[in-house]
Amino acid sequence: MSSGTAGRPPGDSPSAPDRAFQFWGCSEIRESLGLRADGERQLQERLETLPPESVYYHSVRCLMRRQVLPSPYPDDFARWVALEVRDLELAERLALHSPFDFADLEAFRAQLLDILDDHLTRMPFSPRALGGRPFYFLRGHLAAVPVGLAAPDLAALRRGIAEVDESSIYYHAVEAIGLGNPRGDFAAWIEDVLQRPQLARRVRELDPFVVSLGHIRQQLLALLDQELGGPA
Repeated sequence: MSSGTAGRPPGDSPSAPDRAFQFWGCSEIRESLGLRADGERQLQERLETLPPESVYYHSVRCLMRRQVLPSPYPDDFARWVALEVRDLELAERLALHSPFDFADLEAFRAQLLDILDDHLTRMPFSPRALGGRPFYFLRGHLAAVPVGLAAPDLAALRRGIAEVDESSIYYHAVEAIGLGNPRGDFAAWIEDVLQRPQLARRVRELDPFVVSLGHIRQQLLALLDQELGGPA
């Protein structure tokens, strides 16, 4: 599902058996597509032909830019509709699902288009961002690099999660799913290498679309502290 990611060689997953967990970080270069939407009808029209990299950027990579405080609108589409168009009903519907709830990005795009079409057919007019900012469409190119930090056991994993910056939390908890690891790197390594399936299940249940990356880090540390019997 991921688009525009470079840096981690194929098969070099930190969840590979008999390996210490290798922490990676990432950075993103943003590219403007020269497209904008001034209202909900234009948002629908643009979304129909938007490159998949841009759909992914605005619905997944936006988590890298998310504010510290949790928001009911985790993706760029729902947030813009709520804040600039002031259409809270549509914003809530757009925010109901994440791309990882679907088989692929095109299925997610189809869901967004169905929601927009249903909403707009019931409206006497197409709401616009009057007095607000237009929606500018972007896509991102993600570069991932190892940070030179390895964890051979659970205590070391806990120390690493506490130490790395949020780009590493994002990469292992979110981008890894887009790269084809549906459990995320942390849960996969805990289950496959450490053979702790119950802990892995609890880690998998953490939802970055509901809370910020900072809160994901805190929740991870709390789970590992509980497993280890206290703060490391």
